[in-house]
Order: sequence, then C-alpha cells, then structure tokens
Amino acid sequence: MSSRRAWLITAVLMLATGIFCSLHLGRPLGASEAYTALAAEQDGLRAVIDASLRFDPGKPPLYPLAVHGVESVLGRSDGALRLASALCAMIDVALTMALGSLFFSPAVGVGAAMLWALSPFSIMYGTWARVYALLIGLSLWQLILLWQLRTQSSGYRATLCGAAGAAMLYAHLGAALFLAAEAMMLAGAERRGQRSRAAWAALLLSAIFFLPFLPIAWRQTEQLLAGHWMDWIGPARHAGFGYKAAVFALAAAAIGVLMFAPAVEDDWREPLRWCAGVGLIPIIVLAACSMGIRPLFNIRYVAPSCAILILLCAAALKKLPARAYRLTLAGMVTALSCLLPFYPWYEPWRDMATIIARGGPRQAIFFESGYVGATAVEDDPKQGFPQGFFRVPLDRYFKGPNPRLVVDPSAPASARRLIASSARANHGAWLLSSLDRKLARAESAGPCLHIEPQAAGDYATLYHVIPQPNCSALSVR
Repeated sequence: MSSRRAWLITAVLMLATGIFCSLHLGRPLGASEAYTALAAEQDGLRAVIDASLRFDPGKPPLYPLAVHGVESVLGRSDGALRLASALCAMIDVALTMALGSLFFSPAVGVGAAMLWALSPFSIMYGTWARVYALLIGLSLWQLILLWQLRTQSSGYRATLCGAAGAAMLYAHLGAALFLAAEAMMLAGAERRGQRSRAAWAALLLSAIFFLPFLPIAWRQTEQLLAGHWMDWIGPARHAGFGYKAAVFALAAAAIGVLMFAPAVEDDWREPLRWCAGVGLIPIIVLAACSMGIRPLFNIRYVAPSCAILILLCAAALKKLPARAYRLTLAGMVTALSCLLPFYPWYEPWRDMATIIARGGPRQAIFFESGYVGATAVEDDPKQGFPQGFFRVPLDRYFKGPNPRLVVDPSAPASARRLIASSARANHGAWLLSSLDRKLARAESAGPCLHIEPQAAGDYATLYHVIPQPNCSALSVR
C-alpha cells in the first residue's frame, strides 16, 4: 500500500469518527463530565486551574483549559464541552496510522487506524468530556518522536518530545506509567547495545518540564491513595505476605521478559517488543498493585496502552497471508461496527431534573456525602465529596429552589430520621443515592414512608420518599 493511499483512507476514517462523535455530543453530561464543566466554565484561566485542582484530583488542568478555550469561542453548551474530545479522537486515528507506518508499514498503520477508529475506547473517549482522548493523542505523538530519536538525534526533536511527555503529565498523572514503560524499554535496548542518548534526554526533559507541578501532584497522589478520594479505590488488601510477594514477583518477571529477553526480530529497533512493552507494562503495574495493595486498576488509566496494543494486534494480523489478513480485518471491522448502536449513551441527569421539577419546590433533595460506589458506607464522609458527588451534575440541569441537604451514608439511622422528618413536613423528599436499593432503603425508608425509584443511571438512582397518610406500618416498595 502506498503512503498516499494509506493517508487517503485515514482521512476518511477521521471524517467518519468526527461525524459519529458529533451525533452524540449534545446528550446530557455524565456525573464526572459535570466536574469537567465545573472547572472549564470558570471565569478566567486561574479560576479554571484552581477549580480543576480542587474538584478533580489526579488530573492536572491541561484538559479543562483546552475545553475552556473551545467554549470561549463556541459558547457554553454540552456539545461544545465535548468538542475537544471529539477533535482529539479524530487526531488519534491519524496518529495511530502514523505510528503504525513508522513502526511497521502503511498497510499495518491503516489496519490499526481502522480497528482503533471503531474501538470502544475511541468512540467512548471521543464523546466523553474527559481527558482521555487528549491523553491518547499526546502519548502517541510523544512515542512517534521518541522512536525517531532512536535512529536520528536532533536537539529540536528531543525538546519537542520532552514537551510532549510533560504535556501528558499535565493532562493526567497516570501518564507517568506510560513514560516509565518507555524508560524500561530504553534500558532493555541499552543492555542489548542500542544506544540512544537523545531519547533519554527527551525523557529527562519531560521530568524537568513537569517539576513546577510536582509538589501539587504529590499532594494529590496522597489524597487519591491515602485519602480514598475516588470511588474505584477500595479498602487495602489483607492478603498474606506470601500472596503479595508472588503477585509482585510474577509482575517483575513479566516486565523483565519484555525488557531483557533476547532479540528475535529482524528489525534491530524491535517494534513488536516495543509495542508489547509500552502496551503491557502499565497494565501489569496497575494490575499487580490492585491485587497486592488496593484496587487501582481502571482501563481508562491505561488508555494509551490500549491504542498501542491495537497496533500490535494489527501487526500480528499482517503476518497472515494477504487474503487472510484482509478477510480477518474486514471481519473485525464489521463486528466493531455492529456494536455501535449498543453503547451506553444514556445519562439520567436531565430526566432527573424534570422529575424533581414536577414535585413541590419545598421537597428537599438529599445527597450522600463522601464517596461513590459499593464501599461508600465504609468511607469517611469528611473526605472526598462532603456536599455529595452528585450535587454538581444535578445542579447543572436542575435550577429549582428545592433545599439541597446532605446525609451520611455510614449512619443510616440518623439519615433515615432526617429524611423522614423532611418528607413528612413537605409531603415528600428526594434521595440521590449511589448505594444499592437495599442500603438506600435503610437510610430513607421508615414507618409510613413509601420509597420509589424514579430514574437511574450507571452510578446513581433517584428515589422519591413519600409519606403515607393514616399509616402506622412500614411501607416499602
């Protein structure tokens, strides 16, 4: 396949990605997207940075600043808020093709671009007002520059690569795993006699450019890990020392094989090894920490690795005979296309606002303080989100005067008394809960109270708590 033809196909894929993303940009925001909006829609760049650091720890302010710039031109709306991610998703397709061509051939690059453009990662991140589409693009760009530095030293390119690596860190602290994987692969290459001072210099520059933010990043990391700020971090593992030692030994052995195993590729740059190493090492590290320390793994935190592994898949398929390669690629593209109508696009917040508006303006809305998820009752409500994680997405769509109150999910008895008192005084109350229905009933259902779910999303359910007249028995449905 000629390079020109490959880029023409890639341009079509980029256009298709942009068109598909545009169909979903205007849907209501999800809960975490509302925090992006809260930061990006502040007045002034300094206010954007402060809000991002306060409400979205672990994600430095580069992405909210980019969204702020888009909205300053197009105005504030749900569609404009997601546009930056859609544009990044289109660019990610081109970067995937460029990386595949650089590592292997234009044919592999086009195959990888096809698989990536239709992958769940590209589609979901491209229509989600979060940092991950930007992070993927920066990571692919930085890896392209680093790969070029391995064969041709250039002070300009090394500086540009260092800036790209720093931009990754200013987008998401999880980028440190990707950069660390690159450093490990460079170390393995050095051991096999492949010297690349320019590549090492680029990684060093990334660290230097990130130094001003390092104290803030350190404090946020402590909040994330020690303070349990995020819902995906559960309690520490209580497994024995032998189990933990085995987990980390296996992880170290797997990483050691990727770094130091003898060369088997004809190309001295070892593109297959690099795809496997840069793609798998971040996943191995997070998985080992999740199994041995506390839950940390989420696929979005290794989103750049997913793009690299898709490239590795395309390269492996290219080893097939030409006809088998085309048929297999066509089958995978068809299967991914068939999934498009089934992605979970629904977000309940606008519907919840409409439902609450039908009730009386005095009916209080209760939020659970602290964290989101099944471990919320075990968490300290004084940390995390003391006003309730769901307050921000609901307030984006509901502007009514209803009182907003907070209950402690770890103290269901006192929560039940407060909700019951408000419901009886105002002929009803609302509860936005992240807990399962049994736990939500425990903190809201009481004698002569009827609790009924009204709307639900992936993480939140809206309940209406209604007092029953002339009732002396518990009524729960």
